Amino acid sequence: MKNVSSRYLYLSLFTFLLISCKSVGPKYIPADQFNFNTSISQASNEQLLMNLVRLRYSEPPVFLKVSSVINQYTRAGGVGVQGGLNNAIPTGANSAVVNGNLAWSNTPTITYIPVSGREFSANLLVPIPPASLLNMIQSGWPIDLVLHIATFAINGLRDDIARPSARRDADPEFIQLLDLWKILSTAGIIGTAKDERTKLIFRNDYPPEYKDDVARFKTILKLDPKLSEYFISYGSIQGSSDEITALTGSIWEIMLNLAWQFEVPPEHVASGRTDMTYHSTNMEARPPLQILYSKEKPEREFISVYQHEYWFYIDPDDRNTKRNFSFLQLLLNLAESTTDSKAPIVTVPTN
Repeated sequence: MKNVSSRYLYLSLFTFLLISCKSVGPKYIPADQFNFNTSISQASNEQLLMNLVRLRYSEPPVFLKVSSVINQYTRAGGVGVQGGLNNAIPTGANSAVVNGNLAWSNTPTITYIPVSGREFSANLLVPIPPASLLNMIQSGWPIDLVLHIATFAINGLRDDIARPSARRDADPEFIQLLDLWKILSTAGIIGTAKDERTKLIFRNDYPPEYKDDVARFKTILKLDPKLSEYFISYGSIQGSSDEITALTGSIWEIMLNLAWQFEVPPEHVASGRTDMTYHSTNMEARPPLQILYSKEKPEREFISVYQHEYWFYIDPDDRNTKRNFSFLQLLLNLAESTTDSKAPIVTVPTN
């Protein structure tokens, strides 16, 4: 009986030590990575929507970016053994007691950095280079989406401006230009190339049925019809007939222009809290971002925020708005600067 008890004691002790020493980190990494990815994506979308609503109400946007995510795993264990021998009394019995404890914890910490100062200026106030937009078109992004949202003029042809201080409708030729650009790009007749400068290039062997479209495209933009390559540059005034000059917006300007195109509660307009919504007479009837509002929290939503006593949200079935919202998020990510932030760092333990 004594040998059985001893073997049981040693087996229990060995098993406990084996469990407590086993590595726990690797198997939790995939699940934690997925959870953090989902949470950070959700928070980033909410921040962007909240800042759009703030701009709609003439309030300054505030951006925080995630600097680091650290998750620390801890497993601790203890074991105790007590035993006694009782040989003095014939009827006595030996005793053995094993006890132990095991503790497990993880401590995630997320560090946020406010975007401010030089970084704020570089990320939000500097216009997006026209070459970057054309490269996005070359990689498959829809032309009407990229140029309509991110540019305000091309070779003097003006797009919509929604903010009250400079509100205007797009020139009809600008709308026609987007249509022609889409046709010629889809047919593979125009594309971009870069050596020292980015250029828009026309194929010389394009099918004859596109002759009128090519001619109209060059005429609208006041381009030299004899050339097949045109330099791309930033600005509002075309310098020569071999140049396409695009007046692109900064992230701030793009967000501001989009913010004035979705509806808000009528009482907020009546009270002067915000101004009237801009409705384009040239482009499609619906705004690029169809942001809805409700007194009650919506039952179904892609993303929502609570501002000015209302819930502002995006319908999960509104593919067009989600696409445009994702494009805006992409522009914001592309505009992020590598400038070192001098603002305070906010570190938040999450449990």
